[in-house]
Amino acid sequence: MAITLPSKLAALLCVIPLLSACSTLQAKKESTPANSSALAAKAEGKQCVDNFDLLRKLNYDAFNLYKTQFDEINRNYDYYKNNQLLMENDPKELITFTLNDKLNMICERVKSQTFVEIRKKMQAVSKI
Repeated sequence: MAITLPSKLAALLCVIPLLSACSTLQAKKESTPANSSALAAKAEGKQCVDNFDLLRKLNYDAFNLYKTQFDEINRNYDYYKNNQLLMENDPKELITFTLNDKLNMICERVKSQTFVEIRKKMQAVSKI
């Protein structure tokens, strides 16, 4: 069964808050900063999805490259979700940190590529 692109984007939106919710004990003790951190992660996740959607319109080949990377993150998150009860705390924490870092890195790559593509469009306009 193939998953459509909107489902993948929705899954990405679901993964970001869930991953950010898996934080260290220190963050759990500080309820106010943790809440603002979760809100910031949601806002960043929405911006990442918006950039990803814009990139699809600007450069479909680049979009497909990053889509493949997001798919890999989702597969790894599914593995984590299905096996987290079997894991000790250290591997759980390591997987959570790694997935968060990779997700943030891909979002930054998408943001950068979107900026490059918009700049290319603007250069074409400025030559008129």
